[in-house]
Amino acid sequence: MADEPTTDAPEEPASATDAGGSGSGDEPLGDGGKKALAAERRLRERAEKAAASQQQQLTDLQKRLQEYEDRDKTETQKLSDAKTAAEREAATAKQELLRYRVAAAKKLPPELADRLHGDTEEAMAEDADRLLEVFGKRTTPSYDGGVRKPAPAPTDMNALIRSKAGLG
Repeated sequence: MADEPTTDAPEEPASATDAGGSGSGDEPLGDGGKKALAAERRLRERAEKAAASQQQQLTDLQKRLQEYEDRDKTETQKLSDAKTAAEREAATAKQELLRYRVAAAKKLPPELADRLHGDTEEAMAEDADRLLEVFGKRTTPSYDGGVRKPAPAPTDMNALIRSKAGLG
């Protein structure tokens, strides 16, 4: 059964030529032989159908198993990627917070806070000191401009026209 090649086309019955006694040297099959041969072929067809069905079931089960494994692997991989991204984001946020703390403590302009380098607060403080040497300390602008001139006396439109025309 396993040694014979399977084809999609129906096979020619071997007994059709042998039943007439046409030259193979074997005795022709009788009614009992024909029935046995037909029964064997039916059993073979059923066995092939059952094997094909079981092969299909095996293939389906292998696909489902692979889907479950991939789903688990993918879920694990997703969690691993999310964890890595969260850790990276937390480290970046911590470094940025540290930069702004050092910049505020050293009175460094916020625009220069991103230029601070270092892994520790001390290293960033040293870097802030070097930046302050180069750019100078930030002084808070004075909004008191000193003595101001009083606003000019309001004039009416007629007086303005006369002065521009040279009449008055």
